[in-house]
Amino acid sequence: MRHRINTLFYCIHKNFVINGTRKYAGHSKWQNIKHTKQEQDAARSKVFKSIISKMMIAVKEVGEIDPRKNSRLANLIDEAKKANMPASTLNSFLERIKNPEEGARTHIVPVRIPSGCTFILHIASNNYPAVRINLRTIYKKFNAKNIDSALSMFDCASYIIATKDCNYDQAMEDAIEVEAEDVEELKDNDKTYYKFRSEFLFSDKTKTRLMSLGYSIISIEDTCIPNCVVELSDEEIENVNKFKNKLSEIKEIKKIEDNLA
Repeated sequence: MRHRINTLFYCIHKNFVINGTRKYAGHSKWQNIKHTKQEQDAARSKVFKSIISKMMIAVKEVGEIDPRKNSRLANLIDEAKKANMPASTLNSFLERIKNPEEGARTHIVPVRIPSGCTFILHIASNNYPAVRINLRTIYKKFNAKNIDSALSMFDCASYIIATKDCNYDQAMEDAIEVEAEDVEELKDNDKTYYKFRSEFLFSDKTKTRLMSLGYSIISIEDTCIPNCVVELSDEEIENVNKFKNKLSEIKEIKKIEDNLA
């Protein structure tokens, strides 16, 4: 059973603006030191960006992300350490090339084919132009088109399923506090879960706030549910399935939703 939260606009904003000027002895000296430091930081940043760029080329050309098997990458890692690149910066880059999908930008693409069936493609990629090239090839074969306005035909939201040792009334108060749009209580045998609805594609803030209130996050999913569905003939459904199978060959497409009955 779904429970709606009728009042979600509970928030208190306190803004403190302090305006004023104070003069300090040695202010000119501080400005000179600050200027010198900014120049040094800019120079270091330029060196770091150059090394990281070379690392990306080394990985791409050699085709190996393990420094033990890629001597060029290993040498560049040593160069980064000698240049005093912060360990956090170096480790973050190495982790990113090991898991390229992490941090990939999400793209939501509505597509329609002549039968009237509309699809919502959930794409995760840091190179969307390359994905679009592959999509255009498939679109041409099935006479499909991107129609941005079609997204309004779906109820889109991000859902966070979480657990906490509390009752529904407390979960509803927590939903108001984290500015969730809705909360639903789910039962699975003797376990209770709470499903929070948050703004589509922007669940991070809600997730962080829920965790600060003691919730354990089970899953997060971006979902588009059709407001109405279309019924197709067997021949049209067969064509829809062929279209979806072709789309599934693009690895960057993580999920395909539609308004098929």
